[in-house]
Amino acid sequence: MNKDEEIAHLREAFLQFEETSRTLQSSYEELQREVRQLTAQLQVAEQAKQEEESKNKVLLKQFQQLFWSMPVGVLLLNAEGTVVMSNPIVERLFGERILGGSWSQIVPKSFRPQKDDGHEVTMVSGRRVRVETSSLGDVPGQLIILVDLTETYSLQRQLAHHERLSTMGKMVAALAHQIRTPLSSAILYSGHLEKEALSEDMRIRFAGKLSDRLNNIERQIRDMLIFSKADVKLDEKVSTKAFSELLQERVAELAGQKNCGFTWTAHESLKGMLQCNQEVLIGALLNLVSNGIEASKGVGPIDVSVQERSGQLAISIKDHGQGMSEDQMQRVQEGFVTTKQHGTGLGLMVVKAITRAHHGSFSLESHLGTGTTATVVLPIIGS
Repeated sequence: MNKDEEIAHLREAFLQFEETSRTLQSSYEELQREVRQLTAQLQVAEQAKQEEESKNKVLLKQFQQLFWSMPVGVLLLNAEGTVVMSNPIVERLFGERILGGSWSQIVPKSFRPQKDDGHEVTMVSGRRVRVETSSLGDVPGQLIILVDLTETYSLQRQLAHHERLSTMGKMVAALAHQIRTPLSSAILYSGHLEKEALSEDMRIRFAGKLSDRLNNIERQIRDMLIFSKADVKLDEKVSTKAFSELLQERVAELAGQKNCGFTWTAHESLKGMLQCNQEVLIGALLNLVSNGIEASKGVGPIDVSVQERSGQLAISIKDHGQGMSEDQMQRVQEGFVTTKQHGTGLGLMVVKAITRAHHGSFSLESHLGTGTTATVVLPIIGS
Protein backbone atom coordinates (compact mmCIF):
# COMPACT_ATOMS: atom_id res chain seq x y z
CA MET A 1 0.00 0.00 0.00
CA ASN A 2 1.53 3.30 -1.08
CA LYS A 3 1.34 6.55 0.83
CA ASP A 4 -1.73 7.89 -0.96
CA GLU A 5 -3.65 4.72 -0.27
CA GLU A 6 -2.71 4.87 3.41
CA ILE A 7 -3.87 8.48 3.60
CA ALA A 8 -7.16 7.56 1.90
CA HIS A 9 -7.63 4.63 4.24
CA LEU A 10 -6.95 6.78 7.28
CA ARG A 11 -9.35 9.45 6.00
CA GLU A 12 -12.05 6.79 5.59
CA ALA A 13 -11.38 5.41 9.05
CA PHE A 14 -11.53 8.91 10.54
CA LEU A 15 -14.84 9.56 8.77
CA GLN A 16 -16.21 6.31 10.19
CA PHE A 17 -14.95 7.25 13.64
CA GLU A 18 -16.51 10.67 13.30
CA GLU A 19 -19.85 9.08 12.23
CA THR A 20 -19.69 6.64 15.15
CA SER A 21 -18.96 9.50 17.55
CA ARG A 22 -21.97 11.44 16.28
CA THR A 23 -24.14 8.29 16.68
CA LEU A 24 -22.84 7.76 20.22
CA GLN A 25 -23.42 11.44 21.01
CA SER A 26 -27.01 11.19 19.72
CA SER A 27 -27.59 7.98 21.70
CA TYR A 28 -26.15 9.61 24.81
CA GLU A 29 -28.39 12.62 24.40
CA GLU A 30 -31.40 10.33 23.86
CA LEU A 31 -30.40 8.36 26.97
CA GLN A 32 -30.17 11.59 28.95
CA ARG A 33 -33.65 12.62 27.79
CA GLU A 34 -35.01 9.26 28.84
CA VAL A 35 -33.25 9.54 32.20
CA ARG A 36 -34.76 13.01 32.70
CA GLN A 37 -38.24 11.65 31.79
CA LEU A 38 -37.85 8.67 34.10
CA THR A 39 -36.60 10.92 36.87
CA ALA A 40 -39.61 13.19 36.42
CA GLN A 41 -41.96 10.20 36.40
CA LEU A 42 -40.24 8.82 39.48
CA GLN A 43 -40.66 12.15 41.25
CA VAL A 44 -44.38 12.22 40.32
CA ALA A 45 -44.79 8.62 41.50
CA GLU A 46 -42.92 9.38 44.73
CA GLN A 47 -45.07 12.43 45.32
CA ALA A 48 -48.24 10.40 44.63
CA LYS A 49 -46.99 7.71 47.01
CA GLN A 50 -46.32 10.28 49.71
CA GLU A 51 -49.75 11.80 49.18
CA GLU A 52 -51.35 8.33 49.34
CA GLU A 53 -49.40 7.51 52.49
CA SER A 54 -50.49 10.83 53.95
CA LYS A 55 -54.12 10.07 53.10
CA ASN A 56 -53.78 6.58 54.57
CA LYS A 57 -52.34 8.04 57.75
CA VAL A 58 -55.28 10.45 57.98
CA LEU A 59 -57.75 7.62 57.31
CA LEU A 60 -56.02 5.41 59.86
CA LYS A 61 -56.10 8.22 62.41
CA GLN A 62 -59.78 8.85 61.68
CA PHE A 63 -60.51 5.12 61.97
CA GLN A 64 -58.65 4.93 65.26
CA GLN A 65 -60.47 8.01 66.53
CA LEU A 66 -63.82 6.55 65.46
CA PHE A 67 -62.91 3.18 66.98
CA TRP A 68 -62.01 4.80 70.29
CA SER A 69 -64.93 7.23 70.44
CA MET A 70 -67.74 4.78 69.59
CA PRO A 71 -70.43 4.66 72.31
CA VAL A 72 -70.42 0.84 72.27
CA GLY A 73 -67.73 -1.67 73.08
CA VAL A 74 -65.77 -2.69 69.97
CA LEU A 75 -62.99 -5.22 69.78
CA LEU A 76 -61.12 -6.80 66.89
CA LEU A 77 -59.96 -10.41 66.79
CA ASN A 78 -57.28 -11.78 64.50
CA ALA A 79 -57.45 -15.14 62.75
CA GLU A 80 -56.29 -16.91 65.95
CA GLY A 81 -59.07 -15.32 68.06
CA THR A 82 -56.72 -12.96 69.89
CA VAL A 83 -57.92 -9.47 70.80
CA VAL A 84 -55.72 -7.10 68.77
CA MET A 85 -57.78 -3.90 69.22
CA SER A 86 -60.32 -2.70 71.78
CA ASN A 87 -61.79 0.64 72.77
CA PRO A 88 -62.23 2.14 76.27
CA ILE A 89 -65.86 0.96 76.54
CA VAL A 90 -64.61 -2.64 76.37
CA GLU A 91 -62.22 -2.05 79.25
CA ARG A 92 -65.02 -0.48 81.33
CA LEU A 93 -67.35 -3.41 80.61
CA PHE A 94 -64.77 -6.07 81.47
CA GLY A 95 -63.14 -4.08 84.27
CA GLU A 96 -59.68 -4.94 82.96
CA ARG A 97 -57.46 -4.70 79.92
CA ILE A 98 -58.15 -7.67 77.64
CA LEU A 99 -55.90 -6.61 74.74
CA GLY A 100 -53.78 -9.58 73.69
CA GLY A 101 -56.06 -12.08 75.42
CA SER A 102 -57.77 -15.06 73.81
CA TRP A 103 -61.50 -14.45 73.26
CA SER A 104 -62.30 -18.12 73.88
CA GLN A 105 -60.80 -17.79 77.37
CA ILE A 106 -62.26 -14.33 78.07
CA VAL A 107 -65.89 -15.39 77.43
CA PRO A 108 -66.30 -18.06 80.16
CA LYS A 109 -64.44 -15.87 82.64
CA SER A 110 -66.43 -12.68 82.00
CA PHE A 111 -69.97 -13.82 81.18
CA ARG A 112 -72.54 -15.49 83.45
CA PRO A 113 -75.69 -16.16 81.36
CA GLN A 114 -78.94 -16.11 83.34
CA LYS A 115 -82.23 -17.86 82.61
CA ASP A 116 -84.03 -14.59 81.81
CA ASP A 117 -81.31 -13.14 79.58
CA GLY A 118 -83.31 -13.49 76.35
CA HIS A 119 -81.52 -11.48 73.65
CA GLU A 120 -78.98 -10.05 76.09
CA VAL A 121 -76.22 -11.75 78.05
CA THR A 122 -75.38 -11.05 81.69
CA MET A 123 -71.75 -10.40 82.56
CA VAL A 124 -70.03 -11.34 85.81
CA SER A 125 -70.27 -7.68 86.81
CA GLY A 126 -74.07 -7.85 86.49
CA ARG A 127 -74.23 -5.70 83.38
CA ARG A 128 -76.48 -6.87 80.54
CA VAL A 129 -75.01 -6.59 77.05
CA ARG A 130 -76.03 -7.53 73.54
CA VAL A 131 -73.20 -9.23 71.65
CA GLU A 132 -73.03 -8.82 67.87
CA THR A 133 -70.35 -10.31 65.64
CA SER A 134 -69.32 -9.59 62.08
CA SER A 135 -66.74 -11.06 59.73
CA LEU A 136 -64.15 -8.87 58.02
CA GLY A 137 -64.85 -10.21 54.56
CA ASP A 138 -61.71 -11.49 52.85
CA VAL A 139 -59.55 -10.34 55.76
CA PRO A 140 -59.08 -13.00 58.46
CA GLY A 141 -60.47 -12.06 61.85
CA GLN A 142 -63.72 -10.93 63.43
CA LEU A 143 -65.31 -7.72 64.71
CA ILE A 144 -67.26 -7.97 67.98
CA ILE A 145 -69.61 -5.24 69.18
CA LEU A 146 -70.87 -5.11 72.77
CA VAL A 147 -73.94 -2.93 73.39
CA ASP A 148 -74.47 -2.15 77.07
CA LEU A 149 -78.23 -2.37 77.72
CA THR A 150 -78.03 -2.27 81.52
CA GLU A 151 -79.34 1.27 81.90
CA THR A 152 -81.91 0.82 79.14
CA TYR A 153 -83.17 -2.37 80.76
CA SER A 154 -83.38 -0.65 84.15
CA LEU A 155 -85.19 2.38 82.71
CA GLN A 156 -87.66 0.15 80.88
CA ARG A 157 -88.44 -1.67 84.09
CA GLN A 158 -88.86 1.61 85.97
CA LEU A 159 -91.06 3.06 83.25
CA ALA A 160 -93.25 -0.03 83.17
CA HIS A 161 -93.47 0.06 86.97
CA HIS A 162 -94.48 3.73 87.00
CA GLU A 163 -97.06 3.10 84.28
CA ARG A 164 -98.57 0.37 86.41
CA LEU A 165 -98.54 2.57 89.51
CA SER A 166 -100.18 5.43 87.63
CA THR A 167 -103.12 3.20 86.70
CA MET A 168 -103.47 1.40 90.03
CA GLY A 169 -106.06 3.83 91.40
CA LYS A 170 -108.23 3.51 88.31
CA MET A 171 -107.75 -0.24 88.25
CA VAL A 172 -108.69 -0.75 91.92
CA ALA A 173 -111.80 1.41 91.54
CA ALA A 174 -112.90 -0.50 88.44
CA LEU A 175 -112.13 -3.85 90.02
CA ALA A 176 -113.99 -3.03 93.24
CA HIS A 177 -117.02 -1.96 91.24
CA GLN A 178 -117.00 -5.08 89.06
CA ILE A 179 -116.36 -7.51 91.92
CA ARG A 180 -119.35 -6.18 93.83
CA THR A 181 -121.89 -7.61 91.33
CA PRO A 182 -120.59 -11.22 91.14
CA LEU A 183 -119.88 -11.13 94.89
CA SER A 184 -123.47 -10.11 95.66
CA SER A 185 -124.71 -12.88 93.38
CA ALA A 186 -122.37 -15.39 95.05
CA ILE A 187 -123.70 -14.41 98.48
CA LEU A 188 -127.26 -14.76 97.20
CA TYR A 189 -126.66 -18.23 95.74
CA SER A 190 -124.81 -19.39 98.84
CA GLY A 191 -127.80 -18.26 100.90
CA HIS A 192 -130.11 -20.35 98.73
CA LEU A 193 -127.84 -23.36 99.17
CA GLU A 194 -128.30 -23.11 102.97
CA LYS A 195 -132.03 -23.77 102.64
CA GLU A 196 -132.84 -27.31 103.74
CA ALA A 197 -135.97 -27.57 101.60
CA LEU A 198 -134.06 -26.84 98.38
CA SER A 199 -134.45 -29.55 95.74
CA GLU A 200 -131.40 -31.39 94.45
CA ASP A 201 -131.81 -29.93 90.95
CA MET A 202 -131.96 -26.39 92.29
CA ARG A 203 -129.02 -27.09 94.62
CA ILE A 204 -126.90 -28.20 91.63
CA ARG A 205 -128.04 -25.18 89.64
CA PHE A 206 -127.25 -22.71 92.42
CA ALA A 207 -123.91 -24.41 93.11
CA GLY A 208 -123.00 -23.98 89.44
CA LYS A 209 -124.02 -20.31 89.54
CA LEU A 210 -122.02 -19.80 92.72
CA SER A 211 -118.94 -21.46 91.21
CA ASP A 212 -119.26 -19.33 88.07
CA ARG A 213 -119.41 -16.08 90.10
CA LEU A 214 -116.47 -17.10 92.29
CA ASN A 215 -114.42 -18.01 89.19
CA ASN A 216 -115.24 -14.60 87.77
CA ILE A 217 -113.97 -12.89 90.92
CA GLU A 218 -110.86 -15.10 90.98
CA ARG A 219 -110.08 -14.29 87.34
CA GLN A 220 -110.37 -10.55 87.90
CA ILE A 221 -108.15 -10.67 90.99
CA ARG A 222 -105.61 -12.81 89.12
CA ASP A 223 -105.52 -10.30 86.27
CA MET A 224 -104.97 -7.47 88.75
CA LEU A 225 -102.09 -9.30 90.42
CA ILE A 226 -100.39 -10.09 87.12
CA PHE A 227 -100.77 -6.53 85.91
CA SER A 228 -99.47 -5.01 89.15
CA LYS A 229 -96.40 -7.28 89.39
CA ALA A 230 -93.10 -5.46 89.11
CA ASP A 231 -91.89 -7.74 86.33
CA VAL A 232 -92.39 -11.08 84.65
CA LYS A 233 -89.29 -13.28 84.82
CA LEU A 234 -88.54 -15.00 81.55
CA ASP A 235 -86.65 -17.88 83.10
CA GLU A 236 -87.79 -20.73 80.84
CA LYS A 237 -86.64 -21.87 77.41
CA VAL A 238 -89.47 -23.79 75.74
CA SER A 239 -89.66 -25.21 72.24
CA THR A 240 -92.37 -23.64 70.10
CA LYS A 241 -93.72 -27.13 69.37
CA ALA A 242 -94.11 -28.00 73.07
CA PHE A 243 -95.62 -24.58 73.75
CA SER A 244 -98.12 -25.05 70.92
CA GLU A 245 -99.14 -28.48 72.19
CA LEU A 246 -99.69 -27.18 75.74
CA LEU A 247 -101.69 -24.21 74.45
CA GLN A 248 -103.88 -26.53 72.36
CA GLU A 249 -104.55 -28.68 75.43
CA ARG A 250 -105.53 -25.66 77.55
CA VAL A 251 -107.73 -24.18 74.81
CA ALA A 252 -109.53 -27.52 74.51
CA GLU A 253 -110.16 -27.55 78.28
CA LEU A 254 -111.49 -23.98 78.28
CA ALA A 255 -113.65 -24.51 75.21
CA GLY A 256 -115.07 -27.66 76.80
CA GLN A 257 -115.96 -25.78 79.98
CA LYS A 258 -117.68 -23.05 77.94
CA ASN A 259 -119.41 -25.54 75.59
CA CYS A 260 -117.80 -23.87 72.59
CA GLY A 261 -116.11 -25.47 69.62
CA PHE A 262 -112.73 -24.41 68.28
CA THR A 263 -110.53 -25.03 65.27
CA TRP A 264 -106.78 -25.46 65.64
CA THR A 265 -104.17 -24.74 62.98
CA ALA A 266 -100.46 -25.17 63.71
CA HIS A 267 -97.50 -25.70 61.43
CA GLU A 268 -95.97 -29.16 61.80
CA SER A 269 -92.48 -27.73 61.32
CA LEU A 270 -92.38 -25.69 64.53
CA LYS A 271 -88.72 -25.89 65.57
CA GLY A 272 -87.82 -22.65 67.37
CA MET A 273 -87.37 -21.82 71.05
CA LEU A 274 -89.13 -19.25 73.23
CA GLN A 275 -87.59 -17.40 76.18
CA CYS A 276 -90.68 -17.03 78.33
CA ASN A 277 -92.67 -17.52 81.49
CA GLN A 278 -94.82 -20.29 80.09
CA GLU A 279 -97.70 -20.31 82.58
CA VAL A 280 -98.10 -16.52 82.53
CA LEU A 281 -97.97 -16.44 78.74
CA ILE A 282 -100.47 -19.31 78.38
CA GLY A 283 -102.75 -17.50 80.84
CA ALA A 284 -102.68 -14.33 78.74
CA LEU A 285 -103.55 -16.25 75.56
CA LEU A 286 -106.39 -18.08 77.32
CA ASN A 287 -107.67 -14.66 78.34
CA LEU A 288 -107.98 -13.84 74.64
CA VAL A 289 -109.64 -17.19 73.95
CA SER A 290 -112.14 -16.55 76.75
CA ASN A 291 -112.90 -13.12 75.28
CA GLY A 292 -113.46 -14.72 71.89
CA ILE A 293 -115.81 -17.35 73.31
CA GLU A 294 -117.89 -14.70 75.07
CA ALA A 295 -117.98 -12.55 71.93
CA SER A 296 -119.08 -15.46 69.73
CA LYS A 297 -122.08 -16.35 71.92
CA GLY A 298 -122.59 -19.64 70.14
CA VAL A 299 -122.41 -18.15 66.64
CA GLY A 300 -119.41 -20.22 65.66
CA PRO A 301 -116.19 -21.84 66.87
CA ILE A 302 -113.04 -20.03 67.94
CA ASP A 303 -110.25 -20.25 65.37
CA VAL A 304 -106.75 -20.55 66.85
CA SER A 305 -103.60 -20.64 64.70
CA VAL A 306 -99.92 -20.94 65.60
CA GLN A 307 -97.18 -20.40 63.05
CA GLU A 308 -93.55 -19.42 62.74
CA ARG A 309 -92.67 -16.62 60.34
CA SER A 310 -89.51 -14.56 59.90
CA GLY A 311 -87.99 -15.65 63.21
CA GLN A 312 -91.18 -15.02 65.18
CA LEU A 313 -94.03 -17.07 66.59
CA ALA A 314 -97.48 -15.69 65.74
CA ILE A 315 -100.54 -16.83 67.73
CA SER A 316 -103.90 -15.64 66.40
CA ILE A 317 -107.33 -16.07 68.04
CA LYS A 318 -110.34 -15.24 65.87
CA ASP A 319 -113.96 -15.15 67.02
CA HIS A 320 -117.14 -14.96 64.95
CA GLY A 321 -118.94 -12.39 67.07
CA GLN A 322 -120.44 -9.08 66.05
CA GLY A 323 -117.05 -7.36 65.88
CA MET A 324 -116.25 -3.77 66.81
CA SER A 325 -116.31 -0.40 65.12
CA GLU A 326 -113.14 1.68 64.77
CA ASP A 327 -114.24 3.83 67.70
CA GLN A 328 -114.81 0.78 69.92
CA MET A 329 -111.45 -0.66 68.81
CA GLN A 330 -109.67 2.51 69.86
CA ARG A 331 -111.43 2.73 73.20
CA VAL A 332 -110.95 -0.90 74.29
CA GLN A 333 -107.17 -0.55 73.81
CA GLU A 334 -106.99 2.49 76.09
CA GLY A 335 -107.58 0.33 79.17
CA PHE A 336 -110.48 -0.14 81.63
CA VAL A 337 -112.92 -0.08 78.71
CA THR A 338 -114.84 -3.21 77.73
CA THR A 339 -117.66 -4.29 75.43
CA LYS A 340 -118.81 -6.91 77.96
CA GLN A 341 -121.79 -6.38 80.21
CA HIS A 342 -119.67 -7.29 83.25
CA GLY A 343 -116.00 -6.55 82.80
CA THR A 344 -113.20 -4.19 83.76
CA GLY A 345 -111.24 -4.06 80.50
CA LEU A 346 -108.27 -5.12 82.58
CA GLY A 347 -107.84 -8.46 80.78
CA LEU A 348 -106.68 -6.80 77.56
CA MET A 349 -104.21 -4.66 79.48
CA VAL A 350 -102.83 -7.80 81.12
CA VAL A 351 -102.35 -9.43 77.71
CA LYS A 352 -100.54 -6.35 76.39
CA ALA A 353 -98.35 -6.09 79.51
CA ILE A 354 -97.37 -9.78 79.35
CA THR A 355 -96.70 -9.59 75.62
CA ARG A 356 -94.50 -6.54 76.14
CA ALA A 357 -92.64 -8.33 78.93
CA HIS A 358 -91.89 -11.12 76.43
CA HIS A 359 -90.48 -8.56 73.94
CA GLY A 360 -93.42 -9.26 71.63
CA SER A 361 -96.23 -7.29 70.02
CA PHE A 362 -100.01 -7.42 70.29
CA SER A 363 -102.59 -6.35 67.72
CA LEU A 364 -106.35 -6.38 67.27
CA GLU A 365 -108.26 -6.46 64.00
CA SER A 366 -112.04 -6.18 63.97
CA HIS A 367 -114.90 -5.22 61.68
CA LEU A 368 -118.57 -5.00 62.47
CA GLY A 369 -120.32 -8.21 61.51
CA THR A 370 -117.15 -10.28 60.91
CA GLY A 371 -115.71 -10.81 64.38
CA THR A 372 -112.37 -9.93 65.95
CA THR A 373 -108.88 -11.34 65.55
CA ALA A 374 -106.29 -10.92 68.32
CA THR A 375 -102.67 -11.66 67.42
CA VAL A 376 -99.66 -12.05 69.69
CA VAL A 377 -96.24 -12.14 68.00
CA LEU A 378 -93.24 -13.36 70.03
CA PRO A 379 -89.53 -13.44 69.13
CA ILE A 380 -87.94 -16.84 68.59
CA ILE A 381 -84.48 -17.10 70.14
CA GLY A 382 -83.21 -20.03 68.07
CA SER A 383 -83.79 -23.59 67.02
